[in-house]
Amino acid sequence: LKTAARLRFMTSDPVGNLCYCYTPLAAYVADTPEQTLVACVGSKTSPFTTATSKQFGGPVRHNSRTRSHTLLAICKAMHQCSPKDFEKFVKYAKALLLNGVVKPFWFQWLLSCPSIFLHVEPLHHIHCFTWGHNVKWWIAVITESKIDFRF
Repeated sequence: LKTAARLRFMTSDPVGNLCYCYTPLAAYVADTPEQTLVACVGSKTSPFTTATSKQFGGPVRHNSRTRSHTLLAICKAMHQCSPKDFEKFVKYAKALLLNGVVKPFWFQWLLSCPSIFLHVEPLHHIHCFTWGHNVKWWIAVITESKIDFRF
């Protein structure tokens, strides 16, 4: 798919007209920890915007974490210190809100941008919120023996 995105290939539509086709990376569904890995950001940083955990929920709309923003930050980290000196490199990468990945899998995928192809997984987030907050609170208040776990 990466090669087809870069080089293009000829295909025909249902009517028989020939056209060039590119294969963009359109969607990558993952939970939040995997999204931060794919976006090459630290664990307390948004994979979609340039916001950090301290800025979540604030009134300011932060810029999208675009392909160029991420790759520029990786280049800055690589120019500051060599990735071969791993400990020093990771320390500097974390200061730039990166996770230390030097070549993301989408690096050579034409027109790929994490702020576009990463999507929130609402069912996972709803489940985690319900189980992590509501159900545990119910168990603590009502006690485990009085809850019917069939539902």
